[in-house]
Amino acid sequence: MRHIDSHLHTRGESQYVDDAPPPEEMLHAAVFSSPKAHGIIEGLDLEAARATDGVVEILTAEDIPGVNRFGAIFQDEQLLVEKKVCFVGHPIALVVANSPESAHRAASRIRVEISDLPIVVDPRVAFANGDLIHPPRTFAIGDVDAAWDDCAHVVEGSCEIGGQEHLYLETNRARAVPREDGCVQVFASTQSPAAAQKAIAILLGIPMHKIEVDVKRLGGGFGGKEDQGTHWAAMAALAALRIGKPVQLVLNRADDIRMTGKRHPYSSDFKIGLSGEGMILAYEARHYQNSGAFADLSPAVLERTLLHSTNAYYVPNARVMAVPCRTNLPPNTAFRGFGGPQGMFVIESAIASVAEVMGIPAEEIQEKNLLRENDHFYYGQTAFNCRIKRTWSEACEGFDLASLKDRTQAFNEAHFELKKGYALMPVCFGISFTKIHLNQGNSLVHVYQDGSVGVTTGGIEMGQGISTNMASVAARTFGIREDRVKVESTNTTRIANMSPSAASATTDLNGNATMLAASEILGGMKSVARVTLGLEPGLEEQIEVRNETVFVDGSETGLDWETLVEKTYYAR
Repeated sequence: MRHIDSHLHTRGESQYVDDAPPPEEMLHAAVFSSPKAHGIIEGLDLEAARATDGVVEILTAEDIPGVNRFGAIFQDEQLLVEKKVCFVGHPIALVVANSPESAHRAASRIRVEISDLPIVVDPRVAFANGDLIHPPRTFAIGDVDAAWDDCAHVVEGSCEIGGQEHLYLETNRARAVPREDGCVQVFASTQSPAAAQKAIAILLGIPMHKIEVDVKRLGGGFGGKEDQGTHWAAMAALAALRIGKPVQLVLNRADDIRMTGKRHPYSSDFKIGLSGEGMILAYEARHYQNSGAFADLSPAVLERTLLHSTNAYYVPNARVMAVPCRTNLPPNTAFRGFGGPQGMFVIESAIASVAEVMGIPAEEIQEKNLLRENDHFYYGQTAFNCRIKRTWSEACEGFDLASLKDRTQAFNEAHFELKKGYALMPVCFGISFTKIHLNQGNSLVHVYQDGSVGVTTGGIEMGQGISTNMASVAARTFGIREDRVKVESTNTTRIANMSPSAASATTDLNGNATMLAASEILGGMKSVARVTLGLEPGLEEQIEVRNETVFVDGSETGLDWETLVEKTYYAR
């Protein structure tokens, strides 16, 4: 199926936050942030900035009318710093001017005096200092301490896992437009419109129904805008309501990289024990998560690390500790995999290390220890409908592993200055949110009098094609052409309390919601079709719409989609 936005993308016609024509008198904002990683603000000089041509307003924490504290899990983060800066790039003031250039010029003229505090960037040091987001968590099964004596091979080691920048093409940005009666409309680049709406309500001290957050599409997110798109939406809304004019905030690339969190770096220790036959008997790991300055989504990321620390293997005796450590870096955040890759990397490193000691290829150990039907994960879940062995075998056959190994060895023997390698890695990844209540989808479906259909869901289009899938779901459910369906922007006024677009579950959740909503409408239409066709009551189940034509018990009736829509409307 063709991506429904492909023609817009290739023509450059797709509209993102700042592509829509600006409203009259729109102002522009720039963020002044901390030049130091840790310290107390002793003085803030705004005079030179205020005197800059084009400056309309400079906002600080004192200008926040509500509660200057927010966060997805723990409300430990301030929108604008009140006293203590905790990382380089920590927002202190928001400059609003009549152009982006004036706003940035003024921000560069702000002077701040900060008395230094100790800087910690190593999670192990933070752990030793007791500076934690929350206490350590441990998952365990079996008797690890007793199992070491049964192991023929025991290897210990450590891993340093770096973070990565999301580098979405569209940097963080938001446009806020004040509306009547103290309301505000916010166009934001966020994976979580409801989170932005809720945070704005808290920060501005107004009810959520006065805040409308609208998202047409993102130029990439990858988790980086699940929680951290909220900040910039809130700043734009604050400025718009304070000044009474539309305000747009667009981070340049350097500011975005400096001010936003990355994938979580981890510092981890492992110990693994195997039998002489290569079966994993015991495994222990300790994960020190570099959470950054505030909680953000770190506790949830840490939990998923715990859930993936034995990856796709059966380990009868396991103990894994993980702890989120507070450091003086931007608060690290969601990134594809959400803590899973960090946990899997450590056990794969442990297997590679013990394979080297045993003098055998790592894939021999991997294959022997893959989960089988009814095996237990080390946190208690049972593996059922388990296809890991089959997947492994088909992958090895499909990629012709034996030939690949032979070619690699032959190349390495023939080349001194250049070497090749190969690696296999099974991945067992849990889809959906670990917070059960977040696993819900929303859809609002309209059928218009001309037979066209509008669909709004709680899912964000960020390149993964959810808009295309929602159009397809609605069209297939109704039995109509896909070009009859338009997928609207994601909007908190049309869809309330939506979950973030994350956890590899957004299309499934919102797609099923769309199917249910369309089916509800179609049920009423079938009742009208039954009456129109003169059928006996109770025969609605024999009616279906295919290719925009109504069928009864597999036979075409001559009643088409547009006529049925019209009759359903008149039947109220």
